[in-house]
Amino acid sequence: MMIMTVLDWRKKDKLHYLKWWDVLIITAIMFGYFIWSSMSAFLSLEDVNTAPLSEFSDSSNWYALGFQLVLLFVALVYLYVRNFDFALWKIRITIKSVFIGIALFIGIALLFDLYFMIVYNIIPYPRTDDSIFYEQQATNAFLHKLSTVNLSLLLYSILNGFYEEIFFLGICLNVAPDKKMYYFVYSLLVRYSFHTYQGNVSAIAISLLVGGIYYLLYRRMKEKNLFPFFLAHAITDVLGAGIISYFF
Repeated sequence: MMIMTVLDWRKKDKLHYLKWWDVLIITAIMFGYFIWSSMSAFLSLEDVNTAPLSEFSDSSNWYALGFQLVLLFVALVYLYVRNFDFALWKIRITIKSVFIGIALFIGIALLFDLYFMIVYNIIPYPRTDDSIFYEQQATNAFLHKLSTVNLSLLLYSILNGFYEEIFFLGICLNVAPDKKMYYFVYSLLVRYSFHTYQGNVSAIAISLLVGGIYYLLYRRMKEKNLFPFFLAHAITDVLGAGIISYFF
């Protein structure tokens, strides 16, 4: 009976543009806990600009994977009940999209390196090996990093790449055309808010560089395809935001 009531409540026509309350509800489902957790950690930082480098164990990766799968399922059920047109999400895995995703990762990583180099010359914060402010890499760091990649990290990174970018690009931008800019700004704030545990310097970079560039590139795509953004994000989760320090 309850299932029938829910199905009867669904819109008869496909929903192409999400309403403001849809975006808020999905934000609460997908990121409510992470925003609260991140802001709690942020408020306890001795220095709000930097934070100790977080290390995630194999078990924490598996837990995060399961937890986010549940939250994603709830969000998708909500969209199904609202009769959202899932066909609006164009996801095509091709050789071209793979190369675009890899190129996007490299481009963003180089910008992150440049950003931190500039910040170091403006804000006189000491460099520490355990700071997210700029992680210093050891010799042969790239090979060492690859050796630490395990199944839990790989699977979680794939899920997280999809999880975050389907929200920022697939949900926040599926609104009325004249409202897209407002939701883009909103998406930057959300992206910043659940990365604050890393400190302001990193959270701002993640919000403005990743959020801003992903938005601009996606909007300019003639043939929309979300896959390159999922892939670029997933590679970043595995290797980190910077790239120069792996080789120099």
